[in-house]
Amino acid sequence: MDTKFSVSVVMATFNGGRFISEQLDSIARQTHLPAELIVSDDTSTDDTIEIVKGFAKTAPFPVKIIENETRLGYGGNFLSATKQATGAYLSFCDQDDIWLPNKLEVSLRTIEAFDADLYVHGATIVDATGAAAGRFTQGVRTRSVLGPLTLPPWGVFYGFSMVFRRDVFNLFDADDRGGHTFEWHGSLSHDLWIYFLASSLGRIVVDPQPLVLYRRHDKNETPDLKAHLVHKISKYLGVAAHKNLRRDAVAAHRSKILMDLAASDSPSRLRDQARAASSYWNAIAQFEADRIDIYTRDRPLSRLSRCLKLLRHGGYRAYRRGGLSWRLFVKDLMFGVLRMGRRVANN
Repeated sequence: MDTKFSVSVVMATFNGGRFISEQLDSIARQTHLPAELIVSDDTSTDDTIEIVKGFAKTAPFPVKIIENETRLGYGGNFLSATKQATGAYLSFCDQDDIWLPNKLEVSLRTIEAFDADLYVHGATIVDATGAAAGRFTQGVRTRSVLGPLTLPPWGVFYGFSMVFRRDVFNLFDADDRGGHTFEWHGSLSHDLWIYFLASSLGRIVVDPQPLVLYRRHDKNETPDLKAHLVHKISKYLGVAAHKNLRRDAVAAHRSKILMDLAASDSPSRLRDQARAASSYWNAIAQFEADRIDIYTRDRPLSRLSRCLKLLRHGGYRAYRRGGLSWRLFVKDLMFGVLRMGRRVANN
């Protein structure tokens, strides 16, 4: 195999015995076989490891099995395993999906064609029996090529839909990824980390083409796609601010590590982009600090004043212009200033 196009598939497992055989078989049927499969098990108590070991005996590629002594959590498990990968490209793999045969071939071909750093594809949602249950596009309507700092700062693409250059992962030590941006505790998940790196410094191709059967069932580690209408509206508008979810601190940390990269001996083009990204995240940090102020002040007029100040200072500009977008203005006005549905606003 040409090492230029070698891809490491990284699978994180935890009590996945029910569906993992189908996923493993689908990887073995790829038209572009991976250079290796790394399976990192997070202290499973079922037959997951036995199934993987049985598959490894006849797999058409090397299979490396890691058995964690203590549980790392799904994001930490993925990132710890990814450090063991050797391929020029990396692909996250969930334990319970089914890959279409051309997933890796299409992904690599697209990355090369557009000189991209990350390729993101769609999926077909299936239930526990494998029956189709809908489309999963992540909001992508047509294939597009996106430059750095043009996507929502707090967005995400699901890990199973990502194939990316190893160079992206190697930019920083994943242990220094900072806090989670949606959960009050813990470190950033693997897909949020890669999203941050690629959207800040790289070139991304997004594509609605379904290349995976994305299985939804009661044991998934990813969020449930079903939600009450009010929750869906709230989520559409974007993430709320909360004093216990310090996105301002996360953004400030990102600005710092990017400035450190800008001051390194990396290629000049990367240093220049890192400097621009550092400035961008420094502004986001201030915007998010102001947003927390909106949600925590007691007096309605004081909350409104802070919201309008953020509007005047460009905090709600379009993503491509370094802002948080009009959606978050609507969200902050409804849920921060007017405090409509305060329980929903925390989503």
